[in-house]
Amino acid sequence: MSTSDKKLDELLHDLRELEVYMRGRAEKTRAISLQFAENAKKNTSNREFDLNQSRMLDYQHNLWHEMGNLIEKLIKKYE
Repeated sequence: MSTSDKKLDELLHDLRELEVYMRGRAEKTRAISLQFAENAKKNTSNREFDLNQSRMLDYQHNLWHEMGNLIEKLIKKYE
C-alpha cells in the first residue's frame, strides 16, 4: 500500500468517526429539545423560555444531522 493510499484510508477512518460524532450530537441535542418542550407543557411560568430553547435545540439537531450527511457523502465519494 502506498503512502497516499494509507493517508486516504486514515482520512476516511477519521471522517467516519466524525460522522458518528455528529449524529450522536444530533440525537443528544434532540433529546434535550424534547425535554424543554415537555417542560413547557408542565411549567407555564417558564413556558416561553422553554419553547425558545426547544426550537433552538431542534434547529441545532437539524444542523448536526446535515453536517453528518455531508460527511457521509464525502466518505462515499472517496471510498
